[in-house]
Amino acid sequence: MVKHRSYQHFYLLGLVYLIFFYFPAWAQNEPENFLIENESATEQNEVFLQTSVNKNQVYVQEALIYSIKLYYTLAFERGASFSRLEMSEAAFNKLGDDLNYTETIDGVLYTVNESRFIIFPQRSGEFSIAPMRFRAFTQTRATRNNNNLQTTAQRQTIELISQEHKISVVTLPRSYPSLNWLPSSNVTISDSWSRSLQDMRIGDSVVRTIQLDAKDIYASMLINLDFTSASKLRNYPAEAQQVDITENSGVRSGHTQNVTIVATEVGKFTLPAIEIPWWNTETNTLEYATLPAQEFDILTVDGQSVEAEIGLQNIGSTSGSFWSSINLNLLLFIGVLVLISALFFGPVLLLLWHKLKKYIYKLIRKENNKTEQKIPNINKSLQALKRACEQQDINATAESFLSWGQAYFQNLALYNIKKLAEKFNQNSLNSLLKNLQECLYAENSDKNFEFDSLLEEVIILHKDRKANLDKNLPFSLPPLYKN
Repeated sequence: MVKHRSYQHFYLLGLVYLIFFYFPAWAQNEPENFLIENESATEQNEVFLQTSVNKNQVYVQEALIYSIKLYYTLAFERGASFSRLEMSEAAFNKLGDDLNYTETIDGVLYTVNESRFIIFPQRSGEFSIAPMRFRAFTQTRATRNNNNLQTTAQRQTIELISQEHKISVVTLPRSYPSLNWLPSSNVTISDSWSRSLQDMRIGDSVVRTIQLDAKDIYASMLINLDFTSASKLRNYPAEAQQVDITENSGVRSGHTQNVTIVATEVGKFTLPAIEIPWWNTETNTLEYATLPAQEFDILTVDGQSVEAEIGLQNIGSTSGSFWSSINLNLLLFIGVLVLISALFFGPVLLLLWHKLKKYIYKLIRKENNKTEQKIPNINKSLQALKRACEQQDINATAESFLSWGQAYFQNLALYNIKKLAEKFNQNSLNSLLKNLQECLYAENSDKNFEFDSLLEEVIILHKDRKANLDKNLPFSLPPLYKN
């Protein structure tokens, strides 16, 4: 009996040995633990997501900042990643690089990884930001990069899903006066000159640089300014230079435009004021970025103003009595001398004059070629408009109509639908164009626009223009740059 009991003790010790030394190895071969957590956290609050938007309601094309933060105290293996942000009714870009910092919550020190995006909703109505997914594997060995992070006893798969955000997107305010919609927190305009305007003479030129800066919008939303107003000066605008600056706090854009101004007449001239309407998204009010009007004199070639020229004419009239008292023989001598000089030097002066005219003509033609732009083909533009109306594509319809209108009037200065409506000045067409502009920003706008009515109006105008050209009737076109 004693010997039997000793065997029982031996078997018991062997079983304990197997449990303590071999069971951990079996545990390591078990399947991985799979944790699926929502926005709140894991049970130990070791890792969780937090998302936010800076506004719950925005206008169409207004900037919306979306932030997603990952809080964690665990060390992850390489390959931890977020799912891609995807949306069909908005344009979006990432703001700078990811931010990495630490934050203490309820006495726990977390490492935070933050990604920020700027979003521009393109349609009115309810807009949704779909949840994002984070997936990672925890480390089972000590990390060398961050001593604040902890490892786990066994490898775990962590998958977190963020919450969905719904944003209300409203259409343009009815009080907004322009077709160029600019929702921004700040818009400023300034100008500079290549030379002083105080001593500008006829034939001189000066370069005016106009700088337009805006926040929370990209430079593609800033259009070129209109310099076709009638004046005593010729305006030659160059192609605008645009730049976008992306930061973690948002975006800024710049729009620089150079305009060469040439004085063609003597007298006083007033540069009209420039006003650019924009919608302040912080105060929800209409504001204007303005440049005040400027007045200056265009002097003669010898530097005289218009008043000085008039004074010289008055002086000349008072000296008439002096010339009447000059001896007649002296006048005859001067006349003969002038006649002989004209006969001798006349052919030389005439030849020089012809060469000078040719040289001036080449310079003018070269300058005009620099600013000349290609007018669209009116027939191709009409075919493109027909296809766009048949497909009921509101954006393609607007672009095709603008191209056809520029070809109709042979004028590239008609760069938006509002200017074409003023140029045609027809009530039936104007109402359709106003509806077209409103539908460009409205939700499900393609079903509300009368594509067939617009196409009928355009075809009638197209045929009338062709009939006038076939009959060789005068068909005046406005100049590209007015004086």
